Amino acid sequence: MTIARLQNTTLTSSLITHSRLKFMANKLGVTENIVSRLALGVSLREGPVSDNWKSSVLQAEELYPVDSGKSLKGKTLFKNELAMWMVLLSNVEGRMDSIDVARSKFILHWERGVELIAKQDNDEDWIHLIASLCSPEDSQ
Repeated sequence: MTIARLQNTTLTSSLITHSRLKFMANKLGVTENIVSRLALGVSLREGPVSDNWKSSVLQAEELYPVDSGKSLKGKTLFKNELAMWMVLLSNVEGRMDSIDVARSKFILHWERGVELIAKQDNDEDWIHLIASLCSPEDSQ
């Protein structure tokens, strides 16, 4: 597995994730790329993700209309920090035998993280939303 190959790959989300990204980026006043990096961290903190995990619409959730999943180049998502993201992913998921496995896990964590953030959103302002992502155990 070469980091260069992962850096140049394109990751594509589901329609649900893309819709949520649009909503959160608008709410937070940042790009979908920044929300995506935040989501990766949130999901990795939760631990391993099942290979068959799927996004689902939350109760009473209104989704932005989108025509396709969100596509992000590895270099856009990871910036110059791909080595750090690989270490974090490996610490959570263990050894990955191929670039395709790592790529799949990144997509799963990205989508799960976006859903976890959406679950925490109770229509308060963005400062409260970000603060709610940090549990009391994290401040030890």
